[in-house]
Amino acid sequence: METGATFIDYYEKKSCSAQWLEFNRGMAAELSAGLPPEDLRQLFFRIGQRLAHALPIPPCRTLGELQEQFNARWDGIDWGFTELNEEADGVAITHACSPVAAAFGPESTDWSVGFFEGAYQTWFEAQHMPSSLRVQALLPEVQAGPRIDLRLSKVDA
Repeated sequence: METGATFIDYYEKKSCSAQWLEFNRGMAAELSAGLPPEDLRQLFFRIGQRLAHALPIPPCRTLGELQEQFNARWDGIDWGFTELNEEADGVAITHACSPVAAAFGPESTDWSVGFFEGAYQTWFEAQHMPSSLRVQALLPEVQAGPRIDLRLSKVDA
């Protein structure tokens, strides 16, 4: 028995309640059929902003403190965890074990990442980061199921 793959399969099956799975998948299919991916991404960005406002982060002095605060919020709603890594030109943000991939299906990744962009952008803005910095998800082809990779970095003007 391959335990690593078995654990991942089990997690993916259990990360979205069975009572909501088909509803969420049907909603995702209708959203995808009715709106272009960029509009859906913006919609989910705004939903992420709302979540971030509902679960505010207090001022933090270090990236480590910020990661702890992010993880406390995600843990409180069973939405996985975050790892932040400072890089020369930005911050790498890895969000793991999100139920979004299971809830909406893997074909929703190109627009559902907007949720995480909106949540993290709002939380970073509350930390008074420079307005020239933006949170952006990496290309959807790079995403691996319940793991979302994002980056906080300077945007080109």
